[in-house]
Amino acid sequence: MDRLTNMEAFVRVVDAGSFSGAARGWGCSKAAVSKYVAGLEAHLGVELLRRTTRALHLTDAGRAYYARCAALLQEVAALEGDLEAGHRAPQGVLRVTAPPSFVDQYRALVLSDFRARYPGIRMDLHLTHRMVDLVEEGFDVAIRVTAPRDSSLVARRLAPAPLVVVAAPAYLQAAGTPRTAAALKDHACLVDTNFRGGARWRFSRGGKVSQVDVEGPFRVNSPVVVCHLAEAGHGVAIVPEYVASEALADGRLVEVPVGKPAFSWSMYAVYPRRRFVSGRVRAFVDHLAAGLAAAGVNRTG
Repeated sequence: MDRLTNMEAFVRVVDAGSFSGAARGWGCSKAAVSKYVAGLEAHLGVELLRRTTRALHLTDAGRAYYARCAALLQEVAALEGDLEAGHRAPQGVLRVTAPPSFVDQYRALVLSDFRARYPGIRMDLHLTHRMVDLVEEGFDVAIRVTAPRDSSLVARRLAPAPLVVVAAPAYLQAAGTPRTAAALKDHACLVDTNFRGGARWRFSRGGKVSQVDVEGPFRVNSPVVVCHLAEAGHGVAIVPEYVASEALADGRLVEVPVGKPAFSWSMYAVYPRRRFVSGRVRAFVDHLAAGLAAAGVNRTG
């Protein structure tokens, strides 16, 4: 078991690119990780990693050993996972990162419903709109409401996240209702900086795409805050429909008839591309997909 621990420490250091990154992802100290790797090198009698003040480099021996070592650890994990799947429910800690807006909207699905179904899993949930480096920061899975960008990650589409253009009735009464994309130049627009285009908004109408560079009093990296600003009458906003659904239903917001946003978002579960996916990750992703489907969220996708 000590040998496997040392091997896992070595693989984690290589994957993370640093001892500190491996320690964060593993939940132990940097000194412990260094001790494990040193113990492995002492046992093998070869140098696996060459350390400099700025970087780590695999030696030739380390490069060959890493490939075989990673494959062996994956086989061990697969064996344990098969036993877990066949004989007991998934257990242990699941580290998840997700946008606050997603958890606000689907709190019961993400937290209480999942806990009721898998009581043996303890969730470590980190709420942020930042694109977390899953490997470097030691997360098992991320929920992202966007389009996937990193091909080194597995991205499972859970449901569409259609976008809507909204404003408060009071704002439109005072400033007038824009009816074309170009008309937005004369309006206060609330920019969600999570959009790749930033303040360049693109719309589709009748098969034609138009774009406009907008300006406004606020730029925020949160669709929830942008939605609240729109409700307060500060301007026109583009937000995911699920964020604005309650405000649209009770009349605090109305849709603005400038066309549909010419870019789309979806809800994804994203996790590192590995040969073996843990039972905890599989259970969580399957639970979200089934729950969103049961709620009718994927009706347009």
